[in-house]
Amino acid sequence: MNMNNILLGKGLDKISFGSTKESIQKLLGEPDEKEFIEGDEECGALEAWHYDTNHFSLSFEEDCNWRLVSITTSNTDFLFEGIDLIGLSQSEVMEQMNNLDLGDFELEDISTEEHPDQFIATNSDFSLNLFFDGDILSEIQWGPYWDDEDNCPIWIE
Repeated sequence: MNMNNILLGKGLDKISFGSTKESIQKLLGEPDEKEFIEGDEECGALEAWHYDTNHFSLSFEEDCNWRLVSITTSNTDFLFEGIDLIGLSQSEVMEQMNNLDLGDFELEDISTEEHPDQFIATNSDFSLNLFFDGDILSEIQWGPYWDDEDNCPIWIE
């Protein structure tokens, strides 16, 4: 299945934010791995499905009735507005974001002892996170647009 167009606020080609686990399983089959992450006082539990062959993961959130709320990829075949961003330098990626008029990104150092020199560029207006290892984009994560007033995702049909 050719699914390589990142669609901000919508999903990835035929994979739509707000989809149920059942509909995703029908579309993609069984994931290579399922990871359950306990919730806390602020957020409910999360279930991540990893499709290792295609280098992407799908996350379903308890607070959203186990509907699809984010996609994360390191796949160089996935295109963002027709551009392969994975592997580009931080300045090249941010230049593309600027060319696409996506506004400001917050850059945060998320380095750990295990993973030094890691950064995340976040744009909450577009539910978009860009992960950099050193100076190179390693992952893209995006989700549905968010209604801050109602504190819930906006599902686009």
